Amino acid sequence: MSKIPIMLKSNGNWDNYGRFRDFEVDAIVVDDNANYGILSSTIAEQLSIDTSDKIIEIKYIVNENCPPMEIRNDMGVRAYMETKKENKNLGSYPLCISVRDFNMELAINNESTSAGSSGSLNLLEFPSSPAIEEYQSEIITESTQTYIEEGQVYQDKQTVAAAMKNYSVMHKFQFRVKRSSHRSYWLICVAESCKWHFKATSINDSAMFKIRSFSRQHTCCLMDETFIQRKRTAAVLGSMVVPKYCDPKTVYTPKDIQTDMLSEHGLNLSYMQAWRAKEKALQFLRGNPCDSYNKLPKYFYILEKNYPCSVVKLKKAADDCFLYAFVAICTSINGWQHCRPVVVVDGTFLKSAYMGIMLTASTMDAAGTIFPLAYAVVDSENDASWKWFFEQFKEAYGERPSMCVVSDRHESILKATSVVYPGLAHYSCMWHIWTNIRSKFKKGHLQLHELYFATARSYTMDEFNERMLKIEEVDLRVKSYLYDIGYHRWSRVHATVNRTFTMTSNIAESLNAVTKDARELPIFDLFEYMRTLLERWTKEKLSKAKGTFTYLGHKYNKELEDNSTLSQKLRVRASTDHIHTVLDGVKRYIVCLENKKCSCGQFQLDELPCAHALAALRHRNETYENYCSPYYTRKSLLLTYEMPVNPLPDEGKWDVPQHILDEVVKPPAGDKRQPGRTSQGKI
Repeated sequence: MSKIPIMLKSNGNWDNYGRFRDFEVDAIVVDDNANYGILSSTIAEQLSIDTSDKIIEIKYIVNENCPPMEIRNDMGVRAYMETKKENKNLGSYPLCISVRDFNMELAINNESTSAGSSGSLNLLEFPSSPAIEEYQSEIITESTQTYIEEGQVYQDKQTVAAAMKNYSVMHKFQFRVKRSSHRSYWLICVAESCKWHFKATSINDSAMFKIRSFSRQHTCCLMDETFIQRKRTAAVLGSMVVPKYCDPKTVYTPKDIQTDMLSEHGLNLSYMQAWRAKEKALQFLRGNPCDSYNKLPKYFYILEKNYPCSVVKLKKAADDCFLYAFVAICTSINGWQHCRPVVVVDGTFLKSAYMGIMLTASTMDAAGTIFPLAYAVVDSENDASWKWFFEQFKEAYGERPSMCVVSDRHESILKATSVVYPGLAHYSCMWHIWTNIRSKFKKGHLQLHELYFATARSYTMDEFNERMLKIEEVDLRVKSYLYDIGYHRWSRVHATVNRTFTMTSNIAESLNAVTKDARELPIFDLFEYMRTLLERWTKEKLSKAKGTFTYLGHKYNKELEDNSTLSQKLRVRASTDHIHTVLDGVKRYIVCLENKKCSCGQFQLDELPCAHALAALRHRNETYENYCSPYYTRKSLLLTYEMPVNPLPDEGKWDVPQHILDEVVKPPAGDKRQPGRTSQGKI
């Protein structure tokens, strides 16, 4: 995707020869895959055009022998962009912008945009255009109209009907429909003797509706009590709060609905009525959660079509009920080759109607930030689901030398990795083990906390053994527990495969925190949220990588700078060309640059020069670049994000084979989440 600079010519006039005269010049920059909406809104913003009452006409001249070409839709934009790509200079194929008044649009002569040097609008006589009869007022397009009166014009019947529902909520009464057709909409009060009524009809069989008669005075006493009992209250209230839920991160509770409805409209709702309104709003916005599962086949088809070499899997039961779904986008698969092969996996609860668990696999990039590899939705964390997840993961990512897995030691994860990846190193999250220690032995004081983490991070066996003795002095049971787990599971120095800085599953927990609100979405929207998250992160991180001018990524460059500061006070004595003795006060360290090792253990385990190694390099007048892991470099960071996650087309434009559309996916078997607050702790 590239940027296209475009010159704009505005406030000019078309002459009789198809030339744009007396114009002002401006410019914009848009993506070469922009659609008509993006192009027109960008032009409107740059030229300060209010599109609520103005219409933008966009034309350009291909050559002198051809009349101006007008851009009216996405296809017109695509044709223009292909033409523009031949010559991306700012002055080539400028866009000529004309502006017309929206309220007079239907009455503009078709010839007025291309003839008349004065640029004036030639209006048609109203009798020749019956659809314009009485079209004098502003067209209302929003149903949240606060004031309704005779003479108002609405864009269609649905808008005026929704506006009246909102009006009834705000004024605490109820009505019934006396007559409704494609030409009229007639309402009366539910009380037989009440003279309140409302009537709107179409403007000469067009889609637009005009309010012809509105008697707003009630002669009855039907107010709050009957209104609150009305069955459609939830739908009406739900439609009013829909905007509050467009962003999944927005927290808008039933209690908030109660408060706002009371303060803004004087409605005193019960908690359950507010809860139903929220559920209705979410249903309007996201559709039926049950239907969301049936959209997965076409969505996965589009993913595979737009992201070749991705691994996308959907598994159903014999009765077509949903079991598992797995996605690994090709961008992640390509970037994985440039990251250290340490995979952090975790599972977290979903909070949607059919619940379930989202499993994720992530690693760290060369900047030390989260790089998502795969995500899946399963029924629960059990042996079968984790085994299926790792089978799909292996199909997508294979197995690399020195690859290992870090997790919270869920029993099913241990079993699954031993089956799918025999012999693969599997490590435990330090924080998870500490949590178990606090729970099992009721030991959470600061001394033991510091001892445990220092022991886990030890770089040498001497350090490890010394600290374990101190843990034994505090509580022998804790030492026995750590021994039974296996030192190689949690201790850096005992690890059979070097996992460097990844001692915890924090990156998985961080990803869970990012997706916390999205986990309330129906499954289709959840998968799309994850894809758009990858799309945004890939773009942002590539941009940040291009703006990085150090040899190493941010996290590792900071580590190196800290080590460099410590190295300033050290003394060095060379033994051979590659072996140096480094003195730190009374302590002595041996550095072998050829083997990239130091007796402190940090050089070889972090795969980054420690303070002693940097002192030796400075003594040799040599730079550090050749002594760092390639997984920490800016080059690896750029390669990780070199493949973009391109946006998907609008769902209405998906070209999906019929057999995919005919595929049925039912919701998971089992109970749905019940209304009210959940009792599950990990949500």
